[in-house]
Amino acid sequence: MTDRKKTRALVILAFLICPVLVRAQVGIVNGLTQEKVCKPGEAFQSFISIRNYGATPEDVRIYQTDYSFTFDGKSYYDPPGKAGRSNAAWITPGHKQLTITGSSQVDLRYAAKVPDDPNLIGTYWSVIMVEVLPKAQAAQPNAAKKEPSVGINQVMRYAVQIVTHIGDTGLRKLRFIQTELLQDKGQKMFNVDIENIGERWLRPYSSLEVYNQKGELVGKFEGERLRTFPGTSVRFKFDVSHVAEGKYKALVVLDNKDSYVFGAQYTLDFTPSGKEARDF
Repeated sequence: MTDRKKTRALVILAFLICPVLVRAQVGIVNGLTQEKVCKPGEAFQSFISIRNYGATPEDVRIYQTDYSFTFDGKSYYDPPGKAGRSNAAWITPGHKQLTITGSSQVDLRYAAKVPDDPNLIGTYWSVIMVEVLPKAQAAQPNAAKKEPSVGINQVMRYAVQIVTHIGDTGLRKLRFIQTELLQDKGQKMFNVDIENIGERWLRPYSSLEVYNQKGELVGKFEGERLRTFPGTSVRFKFDVSHVAEGKYKALVVLDNKDSYVFGAQYTLDFTPSGKEARDF
């Protein structure tokens, strides 16, 4: 198994505040994404607040990775600095390991220095990983006499994204990759896959407007607001179950709530054997 495939199997918690889920009662309390708008040559400092909700001490390991993802749900945590837009080399965590006493909170501080390079443009990012280390096994006097055993050791990791934007620079551009209309037992889902082919991250609001053959609005459906880094892709999902059978025109709108709005029109065929077709 390659390192990359092993990395995909990591358990990454994606919560702003982590409740007590398993033995490792540790959570990140100031968010899993930190943004900073800066300019070439600028230095700054920040911190990650780590909380131990349990009564016993917990040890955490700190390290860095790159991070990317695709619309089919795959995430990649590659070695730091491998990605073209990685800022991992700009960031220096203050510790490689911390011990957090019971019912307490510590701040993992890190320093960052943006290269003084006028060619920097758009968004750069990487991840600081906070890994809860397993408890040491108690010494067993007769351990040497026991047969080797195989067990599963659950490791909890928190991926904190450190995002730097170079001023207001960077091309904003999304590409509509493909669509999928799923119909099963009365439920209808319309999925739209989007790729960020620009230079700056976008986090647009998504909506789907459905019109009948007379041009009348049948319904407007709000989707998720998903973050897309340059070179990554996401899937927007719209539940259109209450739309009756028939053929419709549909407009997908991705609105970044600034001057950047992206859209595409489709023909939808809500029949048992219907398929959607791209209009223009």
